Amino acid sequence: MTTWSGRTLSVDFQPSRDGLPFGNAWPKGAAIRVQKRALGRVYGGLCGGMVAFSRERWLAGEPIPDDATPEDPGLVDQLVVAQIESLGLPRGPLRYLALQLPHRVTARRRSTARTLAAVRADLTDGRPSFVGLLRALSWNPAVLSRHHVVLVYAMREDPEETTLSAYDPNHPGNDRVRITVGADSAVRTNQRDPRPYALLDF
Repeated sequence: MTTWSGRTLSVDFQPSRDGLPFGNAWPKGAAIRVQKRALGRVYGGLCGGMVAFSRERWLAGEPIPDDATPEDPGLVDQLVVAQIESLGLPRGPLRYLALQLPHRVTARRRSTARTLAAVRADLTDGRPSFVGLLRALSWNPAVLSRHHVVLVYAMREDPEETTLSAYDPNHPGNDRVRITVGADSAVRTNQRDPRPYALLDF
């Protein structure tokens, strides 16, 4: 259900209640398994999978299990599958690659504006919205691992800026994560995280 209050559009998602209770940290790597066979490990984080898993549970009206832990191999398997699906291969990484090129200033502004429109549409339709955060500018493809994904559940539009409330897997249980986009398309957050240069829609 969507709630419209003044300039704020929101759905009833709360990170402390509806997000995973643990953080996006995998120092030993998250195992990739197919038919119970280990194929390797993911070390770069599972933000996309964690966001996708949480949103699907919320949309289905199924609460996050009270005993959800990063040590549960069944849950980790689900997160890895959701992570791979969330990448939207090959288009997803290619979009990040194109936007992280230092000279693509106009493209980043357009992407941010398009993402705000997509968030507005998703929230109006009653669902939280995937939002990618471009967190590095470089010609080096290796910086792809620095980018991030969050789940936006509220949007406040003011004349000079738009503020998004988000579930961020890097800040589990935190209901106060905010991403602000100024009239000049500059993006900032209220957390001590790398500065986002642009937003991406999914």
